[in-house]
Amino acid sequence: MLKLNYYWRLFATAIAFSLFGIGGVFIPLIALPVFYLLPGGLPERQVRTRKLVHWTFRIFIQMMRLLGILSWKITGLDKLRRPGILVLANHPTLLDVVFLIAFIPNADCIVKSRLMKNPAMRGFVTLTGYITNDGADTLIDNAKSSLEQGSTLIIFPEGTRTKPGKDIMFQRGAANIVVRSGFVPTPVIIECTPLTLSKQHKWYHIPERKFHLTFRVLNDINIDSFMATNPSLGARHLTRYLENFFATELQINKHEIT
Repeated sequence: MLKLNYYWRLFATAIAFSLFGIGGVFIPLIALPVFYLLPGGLPERQVRTRKLVHWTFRIFIQMMRLLGILSWKITGLDKLRRPGILVLANHPTLLDVVFLIAFIPNADCIVKSRLMKNPAMRGFVTLTGYITNDGADTLIDNAKSSLEQGSTLIIFPEGTRTKPGKDIMFQRGAANIVVRSGFVPTPVIIECTPLTLSKQHKWYHIPERKFHLTFRVLNDINIDSFMATNPSLGARHLTRYLENFFATELQINKHEIT
């Protein structure tokens, strides 16, 4: 029965990722002409598209749960439903952003520019107005503008998925956005047991049992001390603080589990 369950989950995972790719190509093609016919300009189209992606991803994660691929639990969801907040999260798996967007109706993201070459994601990124990381000079201004317009901006400060067994290392971009925009960050601690879909896992490297994702949305981080100095120094200190904060929270939760 264990072997049968394993092969079922492998088959179901293939179905799920195939549907994700097909949907990423065809949903934007169908939505684009419809959204252009509706009243409103670019901002309205972006909000509508983000809601469409939100509901598409909600259906997707529910489908994966029904197929027996995974399960999940989230605490503090109400904190993510506030407008104009900056969400900072660690990044253990490929599905992290899918889940966070499924939890947040008007999510904006900073995404890698190479996603514009991915046919499964290019349409979504274009229609939603997600911020690409290829414009370092305008990145902070774009992030601040998004937050001021009431979007919930999701950032993974590591810049890529966490390497298993390695210390958390944050890039300074997220801290720069915080200290130069003044928006208080809301931390989200993500854990996956057993670990899968990490930097070292392909989609078909499924674990021996169904994996479980936990999302803990914590209280906002006080940034007063980092705002009291020059932005470059404040960003450097905040980056180190965030690394220690996330590492401590992850270690605390491991102790609680054991």
